[in-house]
Amino acid sequence: MSGSMGRREREHAQRYNDILDAAEECFAEKGFHGTTVEDVANRAEFAVGTLYKFFSSKDELYKALIKERVEYLIQAGLEAMADVVGTEELVRCYIETKVRLCRAKPNFLRLYTRERMGDRFAKTELWREVVWPNFERLYTRLTEAFEAGIAEGALRDDIEVFDMVVALDNITDGFLFDALDDDDIDKYATKVEVMMRLFFDGVARK
Repeated sequence: MSGSMGRREREHAQRYNDILDAAEECFAEKGFHGTTVEDVANRAEFAVGTLYKFFSSKDELYKALIKERVEYLIQAGLEAMADVVGTEELVRCYIETKVRLCRAKPNFLRLYTRERMGDRFAKTELWREVVWPNFERLYTRLTEAFEAGIAEGALRDDIEVFDMVVALDNITDGFLFDALDDDDIDKYATKVEVMMRLFFDGVARK
């Protein structure tokens, strides 16, 4: 009996993930408003009724997708940086991990960048309850590293730590947006040293 339950649970989880994968592709291609539940069901090769057994609406499906993918990306980033020592080493790890995750989840990052530049995340429940709490964990890790860098004399003490975090996030996002716009993820990987120089030329103590 327990084996049968385990199999059903695995099948349920696989269907759930298949739907999220299909939704990711559809939302990345067409955006939220241009995607229908039927589009996602067809891409996942499920009946529409099957999809509604997992998600009651397109909004619920979208929120579940954003939550699962953001949690995955942030957790992967934190795990990569967990044992890194030194400000420069941590920033390099952050950038290189962002490049690696961009290659792993290009469709989601296309969707995410489109939405972040639009209005679906701005001051919404989705941003407050799903996106920001995860990003706050990442920002906290970077804040601790930059505070240590200031204490060690490696970073300037006349720039707010939060501003350093925002600067790093925006430098890396800027190159990410450009690579996604050109549909050339490899282009992003070639800019690691450029991003390092741009950041440290601004915040490193001279």
